[in-house]
Amino acid sequence: MKSRKWQKSGERGFFVLKWLNFEGNDWMKSRNFRKTALFVLAVFISGCGRRTEPPLTRQADLVVCTDLELPVYEPVVKEFEERTGLIVEVQAGTSEEIRTWLAQEQTERNGDGKRGPDQPAEWDLAFGVNTELLDEYKELWFPCESSEAKMLDSRYVSPDHFWTGFSVLPLVIMYNTNVVTYRELPVGWESLLEPRWQGRVAFADPEQSDVSALALAAAMLGSQSGEDYIGKLAENLNYEVLKSVEQVNEGILDGRYSVGVTTEAAAQTLRSGGADVDYIYPEEGTAIVLDGTAVRAGSSHKEEALAFLDFTVSRDAQKIMAVSRNRRSVRTDTAAEKGMDPMEKLPLPEAGKAELSEAKQQADMLWQQADGREGGA
Repeated sequence: MKSRKWQKSGERGFFVLKWLNFEGNDWMKSRNFRKTALFVLAVFISGCGRRTEPPLTRQADLVVCTDLELPVYEPVVKEFEERTGLIVEVQAGTSEEIRTWLAQEQTERNGDGKRGPDQPAEWDLAFGVNTELLDEYKELWFPCESSEAKMLDSRYVSPDHFWTGFSVLPLVIMYNTNVVTYRELPVGWESLLEPRWQGRVAFADPEQSDVSALALAAAMLGSQSGEDYIGKLAENLNYEVLKSVEQVNEGILDGRYSVGVTTEAAAQTLRSGGADVDYIYPEEGTAIVLDGTAVRAGSSHKEEALAFLDFTVSRDAQKIMAVSRNRRSVRTDTAAEKGMDPMEKLPLPEAGKAELSEAKQQADMLWQQADGREGGA
């Protein structure tokens, strides 16, 4: 009897087979009924054959924290996954969120508090984060030297090996070519103070954007207005700022703003894509945002984390970044993309890293004072 076999698979199968062999009712022997019953049985058997357990979700081999935009980090992460077979989980946040996570991590390590509610439970490295912030929390990092070290510009590597640079982002002033005439072209930081641009300058909140915070420091050090530059700019902005550099780019692109401060990479990507924008490097001296990668000292996947760090500065990964997003490479053998000036031709400030960092703190204080004056008016 086949019913014994089906009884092991479930009572319904046993019932159907016994039903087909029941001899007590003549109507069950009719040809039409037997055909119908066999069809039902076939469907049942087919359904049982397709029954499978849901696939188990594989855990990530590596957890990366970043404040990079999706179009920047995704190609690098995907290529790394394809080459290594490892699964990477990306915890993306804003610059301010990354700062909060690191502060919470430091507090937890010191035994002074508990993990924050939004802090990733387990993570292995910070990727594409401003190196100034990485330096601020250097006790969180595992010192290591990339296997690509010989091919990296020494200016873009931590002297004590706590982080390795990923990309170089000079600051620029971008403008809408349909709005700004040839005679109105900006030439530097002082141009943003001109009355003609009152309420027409796109500027991200320096409390939220590293780009804007650094721009204020560079302008204060380089412009003839000095410390007064901060208050004058706030007034020319009508004390209104945008939430992010992405909003700056969008605002200039659609003509809501005439000029604004952004990164060379963003401006070049828009220009090369045919957008009605162009950009200049401030004549008083621009500044650069250097983002980098650091391995968390408490990582339980250090080998995988080190492999990821090495890949981020490999020639292939740096080329992906340069071609797709117009970011400058930290390698000595990877030139800037076509249409971008060589680094040595840019008007870089004479101020060193320490002086710029100090100027950022001072500019932040002056900005808050200017914002406070407006709030009390």
